[in-house]
Amino acid sequence: MAAIPNLDEFILEETADGIFLTVTGDDEQTLKLKVTLDDLEEIVEVIDEVFGLEEDDEEAEEEESAG
Repeated sequence: MAAIPNLDEFILEETADGIFLTVTGDDEQTLKLKVTLDDLEEIVEVIDEVFGLEEDDEEAEEEESAG
């Protein structure tokens, strides 16, 4: 497995050949991966577990509805 330090950019694109996720680090190292929708769902779940993004979304919705 390759590691890209300090993720600088990511691109998600759909082509006739499939869905590709391209990530680039601030050191200009680039990795392009062919992914499925299931892969993307799993990636989002892992990001949510690590960073708690879903909780932040819920808090933002609560603040909007309260204000």
